[in-house]
Amino acid sequence: MFSNFLINLPVDLLGLFLLILVFLLSFSFLFAIKKPHWLIYFLLVWLPLENLILRYAPMGAYEYIKYLPEVLTYGFFFFTWYFYVKNTKQLWPRLVINKWLFAFVGIGAVSLLFNWYSPMIWFLGMRQLLRFVLLVFIIIFLRCEENIIKKIISVGAIVLGLEVLIGLAQYLSGGALDRYLFFSPAVTIGGLAAVGGLEQSWAPGSRVFATLGRYDQMGSWLAVGLLLAFPFVYHLKNIKYRFYLLCGFFISVLILGLTMSRASWLAFVFGIIAIGWFLYKEKKVLYVFGFFAVLLAGYLIGFAWARDNISQITEKSRQTLAERMFEAVSPRAWQNSYDGYGRIFFIINTPRMVVPISPLWGVGPGNYGGGAAAALLNTEIYNRLRLPFGIQDIYGQIDNSWFSIWGEFGTLGLIFWAGIFVVIIKTAKNIYKSSGDGFARLWSAGMIGATVGVMVLGFFGPYFEFRSLMFYYWLGVGILFLCHPLQTERMGD
Repeated sequence: MFSNFLINLPVDLLGLFLLILVFLLSFSFLFAIKKPHWLIYFLLVWLPLENLILRYAPMGAYEYIKYLPEVLTYGFFFFTWYFYVKNTKQLWPRLVINKWLFAFVGIGAVSLLFNWYSPMIWFLGMRQLLRFVLLVFIIIFLRCEENIIKKIISVGAIVLGLEVLIGLAQYLSGGALDRYLFFSPAVTIGGLAAVGGLEQSWAPGSRVFATLGRYDQMGSWLAVGLLLAFPFVYHLKNIKYRFYLLCGFFISVLILGLTMSRASWLAFVFGIIAIGWFLYKEKKVLYVFGFFAVLLAGYLIGFAWARDNISQITEKSRQTLAERMFEAVSPRAWQNSYDGYGRIFFIINTPRMVVPISPLWGVGPGNYGGGAAAALLNTEIYNRLRLPFGIQDIYGQIDNSWFSIWGEFGTLGLIFWAGIFVVIIKTAKNIYKSSGDGFARLWSAGMIGATVGVMVLGFFGPYFEFRSLMFYYWLGVGILFLCHPLQTERMGD
């Protein structure tokens, strides 16, 4: 397979050389003028708009446009690492996540050795999860001043606000904008991987997705953004600005609801509870949730009273809020999910059939359940175990990031990956309690909610691999560690 990849590399080597030269000159220019953070601004804007850009770009440029953010991220990482080593005389920053992250990578390497298969498949499987983790270290390498960090956050907030407005316009248009926004062609990259090819399975106008391509992409990204924003809105003292921010926040929550992404709703709810109840110890957060829960319960009871056989509700292209919620607990929907090789099927059969063949280090990154196996059409493990090729025996991925990691990296890999999130939450909590800086406290509170939200999302789809979501999340983790570097470095000793 690797030989096929080499054979199918772009034949225009001059064009490839010029592209690399442009990257090198761009990086050199940004560092020469001491504005490397401009690249972060660019990626913050680019990634949420990527699907829309691809919608109108020439198909021949698809692979270059699609992987531009990753190439820039890798180049940015090595450039910033070089200057970090040069300036600090240290090879690597001491951060609390180091041992967990390196242990996870180590388990991935052990899995490759014990399962021995194509190193290219292994590399692409690792890449799916770790490509944007590099943002954590890029931020640390840059050591941006606080005003730069606040500008980075402001750019992200502006992009989020624009997406909310686009989503609102999309909803008000009744679906008329969907055909201009949705785009997911089937494209083969370098003769090696097939990407895209998804269909709009929901009725136009029934689910908001703005420029992110899918309702779950929009919902998850928006949920994490709102969780990061919540502490700032909650504690803002200026009455005038607070009113406008509160209006914007609640409109954004409304758009989150209109995405109809149940996983994103749960992530947002659990994230808010983590911030408001467990961190702030604010009972009024529970009272507010209780009030809305009573309203929601009344609505659902009324719906159930007016309709027979709510236990038979299944997914369809156009659903009301009540149908969407009842479907999540409908026995008929669960049975269909199992019989149709949906998420329920793989929740049951991953620990029953996949994990036992290699319980400690898994079947290997890129071999099961994730985006790499799907894109590479890597059916080897599925065929060996006589399992369907992912969701509906078509899509290759199993709609559950946690169980995909369990299958690919084994129980040890699952523990180490979960440990990364747990340590991020503990670090954020320590910074919140010990820091005297108001911004650091607010950001650390938001990161607790965002991390809880991302962990919840992982149970409902391949969210750990979503590009915009994970770029913003890991960038936030880097900012968290930069908020209080002495604290995080001391914890890494």
